[in-house]
Amino acid sequence: MKYVSIDIETTGLDPETCQIIQIGAVIEDTLVEKPIDQLPSFQCLVEHSQISGSPFALKMNAGILEKLGELERADRKDRSDLRKRYNIIPPSLVAKSFKMWLASNGFDNFEDLPISITAAGKNFATFDKLFLQKLPSWGTAISIKQRVIDPAILFMDWQNDQTLPNLKQCMERAGIDGEVTHDALQDAIDVVRVVRAARRNKN
Repeated sequence: MKYVSIDIETTGLDPETCQIIQIGAVIEDTLVEKPIDQLPSFQCLVEHSQISGSPFALKMNAGILEKLGELERADRKDRSDLRKRYNIIPPSLVAKSFKMWLASNGFDNFEDLPISITAAGKNFATFDKLFLQKLPSWGTAISIKQRVIDPAILFMDWQNDQTLPNLKQCMERAGIDGEVTHDALQDAIDVVRVVRAARRNKN
């Protein structure tokens, strides 16, 4: 089975008033398991002329905002260099870039049809997907299948948990060291790591 682990960083929790500022994704093929560092990956920062959001989220993502701030202060040549270095793209090009990446990594790409994927991610169906659907042309470029892989259910402690575990708890229960970084690409990678751990435990 092939799936795409996707994570985003945003300026807040409300997709109606807040914005995506970073997207990270990796492709996992359970039939041809590659080393984590060899998985096809996608990462971009999303450029906005104005940023709005909650103080907590803006503080948590200060590093991303600093890079976007560099872009705003730079002259024309430096701006081009920064866009290449951090893969900074406007919202209008995110869906196209993501579709091109999927197509270049073996997903069926039919003319004028969206690429269909199985997505994975912590809270993806109730959070990330809602933000991604707000991006221009996302719905015509990408089709997310109804069933989403959320690692929380794989590491639920049915005797003691009162709510689904977060990504940090999933990592701990999978025996994976490290912190949740709130870097979109690393968080997408960590989801693959915990899903792999759950698959091995099942086998």
